[in-house]
Amino acid sequence: MKAFGLKHLKKRSFGFYARLFVPVGLVLSFLLLVAILVGLMGGTSNPCGTNIQVISSADQKAMAQSLHDNLKNIQGVTEAGISAYLGNTQVESGLNVSAIESGQAFDDTKAYQQSLGGYAFGLNQWDKGRRVNLLKEAQSQGKDWKDPSFQLDFALNHDGADSDLLKQGLKMNSVEEATEFLRAKWERGGAGTTSIRTEYAKKWYQTFASGDTSPLATVDVTSSTSSSSDNGCPITENKGSASVAVKEIPENYRDKVTNQNFTSLDRSNTYPFGECTWYAYNRMSELGHPVPNYLQNGGDWARTAKEKGLSTSDKPSVGTVVSFQPGVAGAVAVYGHVAVVEAVSDDGQKFLVSEANVVNPGSGTVSFREITLGAGMTFISGK
Repeated sequence: MKAFGLKHLKKRSFGFYARLFVPVGLVLSFLLLVAILVGLMGGTSNPCGTNIQVISSADQKAMAQSLHDNLKNIQGVTEAGISAYLGNTQVESGLNVSAIESGQAFDDTKAYQQSLGGYAFGLNQWDKGRRVNLLKEAQSQGKDWKDPSFQLDFALNHDGADSDLLKQGLKMNSVEEATEFLRAKWERGGAGTTSIRTEYAKKWYQTFASGDTSPLATVDVTSSTSSSSDNGCPITENKGSASVAVKEIPENYRDKVTNQNFTSLDRSNTYPFGECTWYAYNRMSELGHPVPNYLQNGGDWARTAKEKGLSTSDKPSVGTVVSFQPGVAGAVAVYGHVAVVEAVSDDGQKFLVSEANVVNPGSGTVSFREITLGAGMTFISGK
């Protein structure tokens, strides 16, 4: 009886547990499936992930449009925040993904030195440890660090605590507050450039808020004889490809300017499109007195041009580049400015310049001013 009972018990136990395991197995499978689905759904909380598709372009507006459209997809991001990001990015790199600070060449040894500053990379000019993290993250993803989609993804998702700061700024409702927040807290640089960053940010806000889809480089040109301030010439590598148009030279100088082809473009130009340096390079090439690339910011040209063997003077002459030190003749207090001398008054105390980045900043607009000779101006002869 015992034996029978035990045998019967074993049989019943096996059948009982066998029946029990079937629903338990189904429940566990269902729970596993739910966990996988939750994991996948959780993955979509990444504001960008692999969905970022930024289109690289030498045209600033096309690049800005692509960045804008990608950022717009992130929940909670505002037009004011996006514009603030674009304004900061324009000052940092000229919206050029391959920019290296001061037009320097890529050096693998220097690039991976975390303590090395003044060697910033990319759209937002990541420097020191953040530059190294940018490069390492690109390697880990098998990406080129100059890939604009990668750079935006890095900024939003792989820049440590700074990614959180960026998202915070992107969700602000005031263009002014967001621009300064991103400059001071996220970029952590550019002291003294708040006004120029805000001006650019407001321009982008107006552009996208109005739905303006016209190319940035074709904004109508207006001549100017006022002392409108320049908006800086941060140096990055960017071959501008769009054309520009010019309206009228001031009447009192009109007969003195013989070569009036202000739309000439030199494809070897590495200065950022629309900046004062970009225009000066093109114009000097057209006049037959070319200047080198990589002379740095406009205010630096007085020094760097001389270092490269060009002649300089403190007196204006037609066909020279004038380098204005920061703050001189309205030049921005950080970068200075450059323009091309088109004519000189009979007494040599006043001169007409053609220049870019004064009227409709960043658009490639060429405008004119009459300048009174003074301190902080250096005149550079091309080759």
